Amino acid sequence: MPIDPHHGTRIFITAGDPSGDAHAARLMAEIRKRIPDVIFEGFGGQAMELEGLRSLAHIKDLAVTGFWEVAKRYRYFSSLLKKCEHVIAKTRPVLFIPVDYPGFNMRLAARVHSHRLRVAWYIAPQLWAWGEKRAKELARAVDRLLVVFPFEVEFFAKHGIRAEYVGHPLSETSDQSAASARSSTQILLMPGSRKQEIHHHVPLLADVVDRLQNSHPELTFVVAKARNVDTRSLKPLEKRGVTITENVEYAMQTSCAGLIKAGTSTLEAAIRGLPFSTFYRTSPITYQVSKRLVNVTSVTMMNLLLNKQVIHEFIQGNATAENLEGEVRELVFGEERRKELLSAMTEVRSMLSGGGASARAAEVIAAMVQR
Repeated sequence: MPIDPHHGTRIFITAGDPSGDAHAARLMAEIRKRIPDVIFEGFGGQAMELEGLRSLAHIKDLAVTGFWEVAKRYRYFSSLLKKCEHVIAKTRPVLFIPVDYPGFNMRLAARVHSHRLRVAWYIAPQLWAWGEKRAKELARAVDRLLVVFPFEVEFFAKHGIRAEYVGHPLSETSDQSAASARSSTQILLMPGSRKQEIHHHVPLLADVVDRLQNSHPELTFVVAKARNVDTRSLKPLEKRGVTITENVEYAMQTSCAGLIKAGTSTLEAAIRGLPFSTFYRTSPITYQVSKRLVNVTSVTMMNLLLNKQVIHEFIQGNATAENLEGEVRELVFGEERRKELLSAMTEVRSMLSGGGASARAAEVIAAMVQR
């Protein structure tokens, strides 16, 4: 479709959590280089808004996880779905770009695609982990799938979905030059960005800090704060002398070890060479439902990419202060363990190296728009 210089080229783009917001913002910047008159509408966070997004919702209202937690906010998400449909019908964008956030984006993509709006999904839903049965639904809802892991191309092709590997956007921000400046005593804590994660994880990490301060007073702690997280929710950690930082990249590059909640941040830590362990707690209902749905051997992407359990995981009942205290000791003082992890992380970086994911994705999108 040719670009209209008088009315601008409208693209509807949506991301619902801090990592998606960051990846979407870099993609938007690359799209603008190729389509200077582009107008972005949809929803996301501060990074996307700085790239010119006209947002229908704020990310602090979108970052919800857990089946019961989402169900409690059914009215909000139902209203947002209708609002998005209304704006799309009124403004008639040339393309819809869902960025990750599968729960909401799958529903919106299905609805708008049925009205002949083309859909180019960036950072595919991880159906190979939790929803292979939904692949047919996805196939009906997308025109192009821009995936960030090499094995996803074959997986989605089996289900008739045209997928293209563009690389992982985290490799664009990785800088190993700071590795030599690592502290030998600083521990990075990453409780997450969603309210439910903060609720379950901050008290747990506070207990871990208490234990380690008693057994190893030389250790210091820094906690990562996402932009949408209220600083007051981190008070239990701050009261124990834990430093709060929003510069997560720097903290990953300068800490000696980390405790990181399951999610995208674990892959970022691997790419940045930070020895870490994965943990996660959620509500009992969400945990039981997730156990039935998830079809993978690990919740840590590094383990899945390497096809072995290199990263230790502490999930639900195993995520105790005692277990995490012992794990931090091993990560900090276990020389052989650190060598094992650093070697494995080098392997992961080589698998996802090359950078340029945002630019490659923008090339595909620009070509779709200009047809």
